[in-house]
Amino acid sequence: MPDIIESPPLQHHKRYKTRDIETIHEAVADILVPHKVEVSRSGELDREAVLHHAPLPNGAIIYLVYGTEIRVDVSQLGFFLLEFPLSGASTTYCGDGRVASRAGQGVVAGPYQQFATEWTVDCSKLLIKLESNALENYLSTLLGRRQIRALDFSMAMDLSSATSASLLRTVKWILGELDQPDSLVNTATLAGQQYQRMLMWTLLHCQPNNYSEELAARQPPQVPHYIPETEAYIQAHYAEPISLEQLVEHAHVSERTLLEGFKRYRDVSPMKLLKLTRLDFVHLALKEADPAISNVTDIALGNGFSQLGKFSTEYKERFGESPSETLKGDSAIRT
Repeated sequence: MPDIIESPPLQHHKRYKTRDIETIHEAVADILVPHKVEVSRSGELDREAVLHHAPLPNGAIIYLVYGTEIRVDVSQLGFFLLEFPLSGASTTYCGDGRVASRAGQGVVAGPYQQFATEWTVDCSKLLIKLESNALENYLSTLLGRRQIRALDFSMAMDLSSATSASLLRTVKWILGELDQPDSLVNTATLAGQQYQRMLMWTLLHCQPNNYSEELAARQPPQVPHYIPETEAYIQAHYAEPISLEQLVEHAHVSERTLLEGFKRYRDVSPMKLLKLTRLDFVHLALKEADPAISNVTDIALGNGFSQLGKFSTEYKERFGESPSETLKGDSAIRT
């Protein structure tokens, strides 16, 4: 994907660089799934194999170079796999489907069919693993009911299409955050969950699947792209000192457009949404905290609040009790 995803990504998450096929085979098997490989020749690879790996709460993001012509076979993946070739060429087989891809194209493979993929010697890929239970449970949340049919995506992704633009921006943004050592995605479990949720939401709405029509019907018509993108940004960065100017810059629209869009489609301002998001995360953290070792001040500051008096008032208005009551009350339930 020239000029879209810089290669090699995940520089902060380097794992292996080797010319031994068994080393890279075992490493990939540990992260993804046990599999069979057929290479052009055994032992030493034509080029160095490279593996970068960043875990997600329910999956992983991987940069992989095998360094030789190779075929990988798996009876069933057991998870959803997104493949983005960055160089070279690849052919992927999933069930009865077959997709040839190179930079600028992509593939979504499902968990329940036989899977195989063939790489050229110069092929490198970004791979995203999403556990099937996590993605399908999130789909059920969006639908407001349990799904009846197994989730099934169209295999081929045309990454130059307008519908894939949000998915590309999301993937690129997450990669950028993963390569920042002090980013919340690398330091806070809750942040990682929000990044993953953002990725799943975008995938479900951008890549055609057997629930696309129902998902589209549940969405307000023609919501501008900057609305969900700003919401996702807030979810991922709520603990940081975010200003309206930063949200405008991220949305790539004018301040007036952003404010009017949120008023029309969400009936709340972006900064009010930020405050509500912070309050919800504080509420969750207080309920889970041990009052013997935690305190309201640290939890509030750690979730983006700086004016503690105002925070306490807004917290009580939203949840009907003070922050300290939430902290102490959960202790009583645990004991």
